[in-house]
Amino acid sequence: MRGSMFNTLTLAAALALAPVGVQRAAAFCLFGGCDVTEAQAKTVFENMVKKRFDKPAQVVGFKTRMTEKLEMHATGEKGFEYFFDATVKFPEGANLECKPEGDNFPEGCSASKHYVTSPLGSDPKGKQYVEPGQTVVFDEEYRFYEAGKGWKGPDGNIYNPD
Repeated sequence: MRGSMFNTLTLAAALALAPVGVQRAAAFCLFGGCDVTEAQAKTVFENMVKKRFDKPAQVVGFKTRMTEKLEMHATGEKGFEYFFDATVKFPEGANLECKPEGDNFPEGCSASKHYVTSPLGSDPKGKQYVEPGQTVVFDEEYRFYEAGKGWKGPDGNIYNPD
């Protein structure tokens, strides 16, 4: 009981003494309160869409389903999983060279209609065709890894606390 009271008072003192802004957020993060934000996860998603699809896209919906902190027991590395749904409109389509002829897809293209941006073992292999004007729904999860005072996203960028 005494230890938790000390931790609470220490946290209150750190937050009260920290200047407003990033420093205050960083002080809060020292006590495990720093998570990936929805805005940061959306930015990662937008970056990943640009890498996976060759035409401009518009994210018209982004909704967090769940988040979860992780610790890899073997390595002690800390992680953060971010589960979300996103809806993306492709006005010009994407990967148009993968347009099928009947049921046949060109070499290096995937017939899968399960659209993803994050690399997983079960991902569709190859580029995916998106018809011009089509809206695609993504059901995804990203894993971020602790990087100093921030989190390294699947796009390779570091995201620091707001």
